[in-house]
Formats: sequence, C-alpha cells, structure tokens
Amino acid sequence: MANIFLKKGGAGFSIGREETAQRLNPLIEKLIVLNHCYDYVILHTSNPDTAERLEAFQKIARADVGKLSETILSNGGVPYNGIDLEASNFNLGTGDAEMLRAVLDQERAFLDAIAAERKVRHHIRTQAILEKVHSNGQARLTFLENAIKQK
Repeated sequence: MANIFLKKGGAGFSIGREETAQRLNPLIEKLIVLNHCYDYVILHTSNPDTAERLEAFQKIARADVGKLSETILSNGGVPYNGIDLEASNFNLGTGDAEMLRAVLDQERAFLDAIAAERKVRHHIRTQAILEKVHSNGQARLTFLENAIKQK
C-alpha cells in the first residue's frame, strides 16, 4: 500500500530535497547574472523598442528567479541571492549588436544549464518549474536572435 503513495508526484523516484536545493542554486546565479546583463542593455541600447521588450522579458526572468528560489526554500535550502554581484561588473560593449550578442551568449549558456537540469529526476513540481523557466528563456532567445538579424 505504501508503494501506491510513493508513486504520486515522483516520490521515491526523484532526487532528494537537499540535492534539489544544491542543483538549482547555480541556475539562479546564471539567471541573476543574465538579469544584470539585461539591465546593461536596457540602459545603453539606442533602440527604445528593444529596451521596452527586454524590460518585459526581464520581469518574467525575475519572477523565474523567485520560482526557483521558492523551490529551494521549500526544500530546506538557502537560495543564492546575487548579493556578491555588482552592476558595475557588467560591461557588454557599446554598440547594440555587440551588447545583444553578449546577452545572447549568456542566454544560451543559461538555457544549456536548464536543459541539462531538466534531464535530472526532479520532483514533478520542480520539473514543471524548470519547463516553464526554459520556455521563458527560449522566448527571450528567439527575440534576441531576431533582434540581431535586424541589426
């Protein structure tokens, strides 16, 4: 009878709470770094439409940091908070194309990390969050690729 309950939500088959917290923190760090990169482009781009669109994407990315952080907290861990990062450490260049390529590289690195993590046997709720964070990142990536093509 106990086995029936263990099969609900992936219990008994997924990684443990402590490992979940440890595995998600590097993703949060990458996403916070990515948000700093978006801040830089938003402040320095010559295209107000690009800045407006990136601000909208950034709101979603910040919410994704919150989702991942809450998952870590609910697993008994302490989420990475980015306090050691300084906005002045992020210089992505001066031209729009150069800045967008730099953000594109960061976005690809983030999506690669998410893709690798999605292969891990997480609890079903964590898997769903990783799927959503990945699809949000994919939308940002598509926008960046199109914006670079237009330059």
